[in-house]
Amino acid sequence: MKNILIPVENFSEDQEVITEAVEIAKKFDSKITLFHVDNAQMLVSRLQYEAYIDREMFTEKLDTKEIQDKLKNKYKEQGVSNIETKELVGDPASEIINEADEGDYDLVVMRTHGMGATKRFMLGSVTNKVVHHIKKPILVVR
Repeated sequence: MKNILIPVENFSEDQEVITEAVEIAKKFDSKITLFHVDNAQMLVSRLQYEAYIDREMFTEKLDTKEIQDKLKNKYKEQGVSNIETKELVGDPASEIINEADEGDYDLVVMRTHGMGATKRFMLGSVTNKVVHHIKKPILVVR
């Protein structure tokens, strides 16, 4: 398990995911890739077709370099030094699946979102879509 892909939302992550990923990375001396997909451009086009778009999806794009560095430091503080970041624009689920399938990853570690039933029904869940279509091993952390 030399390469671990960790999809992150806005380069932020729950401590539970960090803890699980660090434990695996230390055990196997793995490289971690923090992967973010910016879907802002897609959301504008979705407005004309969907019944519900969450307000949070339209928040101002943050300085991702500073945020990336903070998240990388969280992993480094826990003893993982081989970390890289990657960012793409597109549909998060599709890009995560493509990156996992085309990259040299041994494991994907994702978190559940904890959305309410109505929101999950209207928007779908990125994690749910990835779990059902990915060909690589995946660990989902609640």
